[in-house]
Amino acid sequence: MRDHGALRRSRRVLLDDVVAAFDGSQISHGRDDFPSLDAKHTGARIHVALIPDTMTIRRLPQLWASVTRFEALQGVPEFAVLIRPAGTEFYSLTSNFDHRLETPPGLPDEVLIRGGSAEAQRLLDQTAPVIAEICADARVKEVGVTTKGLRLVWQAGEGRRGEHLLLRQSLFDDANIRPSDLMQKLDLLAVLSASLAGATKAVSI
Repeated sequence: MRDHGALRRSRRVLLDDVVAAFDGSQISHGRDDFPSLDAKHTGARIHVALIPDTMTIRRLPQLWASVTRFEALQGVPEFAVLIRPAGTEFYSLTSNFDHRLETPPGLPDEVLIRGGSAEAQRLLDQTAPVIAEICADARVKEVGVTTKGLRLVWQAGEGRRGEHLLLRQSLFDDANIRPSDLMQKLDLLAVLSASLAGATKAVSI
């Protein structure tokens, strides 16, 4: 019981360091004690969540950090870029889309890209330099573009090997969300947002 209590407390504080980076931020906790954060960045509403992933095959459990930048992008062709797909990514946006898209130059070789329509290929190609910059971080798992906003998922921690192999437990000792890392990801999403605006404007003209 003492160990379980310590585990729950360690989860609850994972986003405490980033709260001070935003004005008017709100933090909440799920039944698993992992926190989520709602705040604003460059005028846009954002949501940060932690996703424990124990459905991994031949690797340790993963803790993913997901940041969503909410903005109305009506009419924008939707797509998602999933890095190193394993087929078990229950959190991935790619499962929502039916059209397989070609991988633009500069993106990782092991990538699955799907869109809501074939029109998403042109938008993907136009924004590929920004997406490639985002995916240059080896921890990045997914970049998504939807009519409701943008999403970025990256690795926040990896499960402890011994407990996973012997007891099938997921203990994320190295989990860490640093304010500098989060702000960098948010800045990149802001750049992607501007790139999308420029690309859609060029298409409309």
